[in-house]
Amino acid sequence: MSQVTNTLRESVPRDSAIAAKPHPWAAMWCCLVFVVGVAALAMPTIGFAESRTGGGSPRAGLDFRIVIPAVIRVKAVTQPERIVIEDRHIDQGYIDLDAGTSVKLTVNTRDGYLLSASYDPQLLSGVEVRVSSQKLTASSGFGSMRVASGLMTDKLVPISYRFHLVPGTRAGDYRWPVALAFSLAFA
Repeated sequence: MSQVTNTLRESVPRDSAIAAKPHPWAAMWCCLVFVVGVAALAMPTIGFAESRTGGGSPRAGLDFRIVIPAVIRVKAVTQPERIVIEDRHIDQGYIDLDAGTSVKLTVNTRDGYLLSASYDPQLLSGVEVRVSSQKLTASSGFGSMRVASGLMTDKLVPISYRFHLVPGTRAGDYRWPVALAFSLAFA
């Protein structure tokens, strides 16, 4: 029995010396268990996040639109600088001009364009402007209408008139009494 007691006494100090020394494998096992535990806790969160974003597949999209601004361009306006009023016109009370004005128009909208007319109220009491089988009647010095023309590129547009003369107008040579303006028309 004394031999057993000696063996126990000798082994106790040796076991306590082993227990006091650090073991590198034990630290690695602790870290591994910690990382696996954290990963296991995070898995449901990752799965939940993927289901919210639609399966986790990234998608890239590009939305754009091209806007072409509406444009009207008037080129090459030809019209007389002067008008001759004769006695027969005074007797009728008006002058018809079938070839009064011509313009080259470019319109890039299907809405057509807005035509405005103003005139000299000392010479005329009213004006009828005829364009593209439409008629604009201007009274009190001004008038406007929407001309349904569609798309046009440098299209020659003839404009004809009927000038209603102010009572008491005398025969003679007068400057051109009408001014036209073209602008965009929106539906």
